[in-house]
Amino acid sequence: MNTPMNTRRDAQPWLRHALAASIACASGVAQAGETRFGETTLNWGGYVKLDVLYSRFSEGEVAQSTSRDLYVPSTIPVSAGGGSSYDALDLHAKETRLFLGAKTPLENGVTLGAHIEFDFIVNQGAGNEVVTNAYNPGLRRAFITYGNWLLGQEWSTFQNLGAIPETLDFVAFPTDGTVFDRQPMVRYGSGPFAIAIENPETTVTGLGAKNDSRVPDLVARWITPVGNGGNFGIAGIVRQLAADDADNPATEADEGLDADAIGYGLSVSGKLPLGPNDDIRFMANWGEGIGRYIGLGISADAVRDGDDLEAIGIAAGYIAYRHAWSPKLRTTITASTFQADNDVVLTGDGVTKRIVSGSVNLLYSPVAKITVGAEYRHAEREVESGADGSLDRLQFSAKYVF
Repeated sequence: MNTPMNTRRDAQPWLRHALAASIACASGVAQAGETRFGETTLNWGGYVKLDVLYSRFSEGEVAQSTSRDLYVPSTIPVSAGGGSSYDALDLHAKETRLFLGAKTPLENGVTLGAHIEFDFIVNQGAGNEVVTNAYNPGLRRAFITYGNWLLGQEWSTFQNLGAIPETLDFVAFPTDGTVFDRQPMVRYGSGPFAIAIENPETTVTGLGAKNDSRVPDLVARWITPVGNGGNFGIAGIVRQLAADDADNPATEADEGLDADAIGYGLSVSGKLPLGPNDDIRFMANWGEGIGRYIGLGISADAVRDGDDLEAIGIAAGYIAYRHAWSPKLRTTITASTFQADNDVVLTGDGVTKRIVSGSVNLLYSPVAKITVGAEYRHAEREVESGADGSLDRLQFSAKYVF
């Protein structure tokens, strides 16, 4: 992510292995096999996972979609009290994941590497549940490494993978409180420090995604070890928010927009060991104009203000407590929150104001590479008008890491 634990001290190596495996699955480090072709070493791995989800939305129906495959906070239906509850049962294996890596030592002493990874949930395409349940593979990560350099698509440098709680949801992080983004970049890392330029993309309320930025997002991160297997990290981001649209001749109301603004943010995160059987994972995020980096895009980065863009402020975070009941049985409890500082005059009152959620699970690993478990999640969403709604979800999963 075995032998029976006779003492608390005996549990520690097994627990470190289980937690390391969990992070490895997210970062693609775990491997099932390795072979050599000349000077190049190829490795591969992944996992197969079945998810069974029973979801209850308090204020309306949600069609079969990503919103029922995983926790997407911004899609919880809301109403002013007139909504009808909706229940759904879904089974899928779309999170199943594969990767292939390569490493070649060069004559100058530097190692050249590459990594390609995909799953079946990020790009579902035309798949359906009528007959075959066939879904398209979708690119997750694809990058080249050269010494301390990374070039390609990878987890954003703004994110700390070492703060991942062990949960059953696809996102793994408590979604509404986390940084979560994969994108193309050029990164340089040395020891605990990394700096990167990353793909710019601006989301604007009412206008959607705007690929008009001319300056890459600049991200810096510092992560240091804490205690036995823990870490503490600080990350910062500065970015250009941009929208450049021509006038729409069909309507005088839709005048063109050519504007930019500055976005910035700070993320503090980590994992704090509390002895051999317990730890706390956390993340706290603040910023202006970082909406697409937080919670699967709960908020836009900016809103139009006449001929200008106004960055939207965000505060979000989570805390997770993990306890191991035995060498094979463990529980993680999470609490998470998101708050947007919207200028309602500009955004309207239909945008998300606040989300809170919590989850608790019980996970069992009969052997190191297999995990089965159950997880309950409750989440509440409120928009600026005061309309709100909730999600209650019970999830069962079985995963084999290879």
